[in-house]
Amino acid sequence: MRLAVFGAAGVVGRALLPVLRDRGHALRAMQHRTPVDIDGVEVVAGSITDPAAVTETLGDAEVVLQLTKGGSGVDQVAETSVRGTINVLDAVRAAGTVRQYVLTSSDAATGIWSHPHPEPISHATPPMSYGGYYSLGKVLEEVIVGEYHRNGPLPWTIARLSFVMREDLAVRLLVAGADPDRPTRGPFDAHYTPEQRARLAAGETFIVLPCDPDGRALGRTFVQLEDVVEALAAMVGADAAVGRTFHVSGPAFSYQRACDYLAAKIDLPIERVIVPGAYSFEIDCSLTTELLGWRAARGIEAILDAALAFRRHAGGT
Repeated sequence: MRLAVFGAAGVVGRALLPVLRDRGHALRAMQHRTPVDIDGVEVVAGSITDPAAVTETLGDAEVVLQLTKGGSGVDQVAETSVRGTINVLDAVRAAGTVRQYVLTSSDAATGIWSHPHPEPISHATPPMSYGGYYSLGKVLEEVIVGEYHRNGPLPWTIARLSFVMREDLAVRLLVAGADPDRPTRGPFDAHYTPEQRARLAAGETFIVLPCDPDGRALGRTFVQLEDVVEALAAMVGADAAVGRTFHVSGPAFSYQRACDYLAAKIDLPIERVIVPGAYSFEIDCSLTTELLGWRAARGIEAILDAALAFRRHAGGT
């Protein structure tokens, strides 16, 4: 099939496009600031905020992938999540050749952490943001898609990705002082005690166990990049995926379990950190399994093992 891709130079795009190419799809991708240096991919220079460049990139595509990350600031949300999504959907409507439009959203569009979820988050969970522009941008993207479809047929597919793990990110999300670019910072460091801050400033490293105000370890989900690629590749061109919202997530885990596993691997102490206003959550991916046959191959232990292997190869601890 003929595919047009926006956000091809991002983490997911760089991993996904070679797989789609190898499966025989013809690929045209927009290149904005970061080069799209992938063999076999036709490149169109431009910005998703430019309707003419969007139309040129889309061409006569049968499937359109919007893999754009969104924004961390209000300007990025307005330009990428709002204006960019509208431009792509207008071009999809005008082209007349598109049989599927795929948007990569995020579990951040369901209010994770900041809202209680007594039941697992699923495809039926409505969009809701938490306090941040990234989350708001993803909610707006989903709402815009829904409104376009309500006002005229749109062959949409939404993939809500959990926090995508690659390289040694999982370790950096659990260990204070593990990021060489931010040696005096750590996960949830806004909530460290003065003693923990002093230890980190002195060069000590420790594993961070985030807990709710009652002292219970929090829980959440991650998903490994390779699993994300397989899920998205299964959605492309799948009739069963049209008109559906899918979650792409690894199994839920408790931070206690993750920290205990990591501590046994790297022999660091575990420090409890109270994180007010945070709630545990789980993700229900059963629809993705039922309709697409996809299930994450990697749980938290495998994700951590991959992160540790990356650090060893890169010469880290």
